[in-house]
Amino acid sequence: MNSINKVYISLMKQLFFIFYFFLPLILCHADELPFKTGEELKFDIHYKYGLVMLKAGTANYKVVSSVYNGNNSYFSTLDFKTTSFFDKIYRMRDTLHSHLTENMRPLYHIRMIREGNYNFAEEVFTNQFGKDFTEVRVRRQAQQSVRLDTILSVNAIGYDLLNLIQYLRSIDYSQSEFSTVGTVFTFIGREKIPVTIRNEGKSIVEKSESLKYTTYKISLDFTDKVFNESRSAIEIWISDDKNRIPIKIRAKLKIGAAEVYLTSWKNLKYPFSSEVKIPNRR
Repeated sequence: MNSINKVYISLMKQLFFIFYFFLPLILCHADELPFKTGEELKFDIHYKYGLVMLKAGTANYKVVSSVYNGNNSYFSTLDFKTTSFFDKIYRMRDTLHSHLTENMRPLYHIRMIREGNYNFAEEVFTNQFGKDFTEVRVRRQAQQSVRLDTILSVNAIGYDLLNLIQYLRSIDYSQSEFSTVGTVFTFIGREKIPVTIRNEGKSIVEKSESLKYTTYKISLDFTDKVFNESRSAIEIWISDDKNRIPIKIRAKLKIGAAEVYLTSWKNLKYPFSSEVKIPNRR
């Protein structure tokens, strides 16, 4: 593999890694959750270097009602795929599934990775969960062999990668403006990654001259080799209505940056009041 392809592969892995992190440490009641079954969100993912921005792929998110081990749950799916251009360099088809109870308790997560010629599946089973202690079992299988099977625990709230999205959306940012909201852990392989959530207040995202979104800008601080710096490693603009859906995501990578944009939505629980359409003044 030549050096140019190696650079592209590194960038693509960084680009899709950021999407896993786009989600009061008091959990919502089911009636207060910002989503409902049937919700669907679609995103475009771009890689930016200087003035050049390339569309690298797309992501689709969906949540439905389900049952896991006798527990009623929200079953969410997030899938990625690279564009035809990036397929020629490094093809990616990644899918994540998670189960979450109505009171925001994570139950199960599986991450199925298909990148180039390498495939693996990583499962996260939540054994114990609470604001002061979380324990999970992480099991990874590749090429029909178990490569990892371990127990991880933290003295804090811990979520798998996908249910972290719903956790971020459960926060009422209007009650915590310009402050550190809290810290939550997520699990990747053997790693226990602390993510500090900071609310930087209201912000406007302009999609065009005639379309804008009113949002809360949220910054996530954490340390990982993928990112250029730990403070505000990822910035997320979440709609300031009751749906709290991500409108835009930006990550500072080692080389360049990645940006994610909401492109369409279906079956939102509440009116999408953060969307502001400006009439043509002709």
